[in-house]
This record gives sequence, C-alpha cells and structure tokens, in this order.
Amino acid sequence: MKRLLLIALFGVVAGAFAHIGFYSARRQTIDEAVGRDLVWMKDYFALNSVQYERIRSLHQRTGPELERLFNVLRTTSGELARLEEERRNSNGVDFLAYHQAAESNRVARSQCRALTLDLIYAVAEMMSPEQRIRYFDLVGGGVGLGQPIPKPN
Repeated sequence: MKRLLLIALFGVVAGAFAHIGFYSARRQTIDEAVGRDLVWMKDYFALNSVQYERIRSLHQRTGPELERLFNVLRTTSGELARLEEERRNSNGVDFLAYHQAAESNRVARSQCRALTLDLIYAVAEMMSPEQRIRYFDLVGGGVGLGQPIPKPN
C-alpha cells in the first residue's frame, strides 16, 4: 500500500514539473511578443528603422506595466463575478469585498487607459504627419481619442 502511494505521489510530482516546465518554456517574453506584434506597423506605416526601434522601445517599456494591469483586471473581474454568484445563491453579499474589488478594477481600468493613451501619443510623436493621420484613424476609435480621461471620484 505504501509503495502504491509513493508511486502515485511521484507521478503527481513528475506531472506537475512537466506541466510547469512545458508552459514556462513556451511562454513568450515581452521582447518576442512586442517584436512580433509590431512588425506589421513597420510595413503598414512605412516606418524607417529609427522610428521602428523607438516605437518598439516604447512598447517594451510599457508592456510589463500593462500586463500587470491586465492581470489585476482579470483577477478583479473574476472576484466580482464570484461575489455576484455568491449574492445570487445565498441572498447575501460581502459589501466590503465587493467594494474593494470594484475599486481595484476601476483604478486598474483608469491606469490602463491613461497608460495606453500615453503610449499612443508617444508613438504618434515618432511619426511623420501623414503616418500620424493614418495611425490615429486606425487606433482613434478604440481608445476614445479626444475624450477626456475620467477623473477618480
């Protein structure tokens, strides 16, 4: 019996290591993702090599912070969904937990929007006027350019 449990435990540990190793090896670095995602910009906007490298550098600097904010948004959205489900099932809600999750989500959304707008305007500054017009036509509708960023209450 002990031998069976030892073999089962060894199998679970080996499986966990294989799983972690596999996904760690496949996870892209920010540099790889940025490089792949920005190649189309070089062609679409006819960027020269200096423009492309500066834009790539901007994305590399903001990428980790945006990824952190996206993780906060995923976590808080999941927590809000869980609290809503709990409210529906038990007719009770932890108002403090709900408020904290909602506030964290709101702050992360605001920071994400501000950082994204800063990135968009910084990228636009690297472009010629013709490139900038095409760029704002492309990204303008998705981030609400020209609309004020809401101030926190």
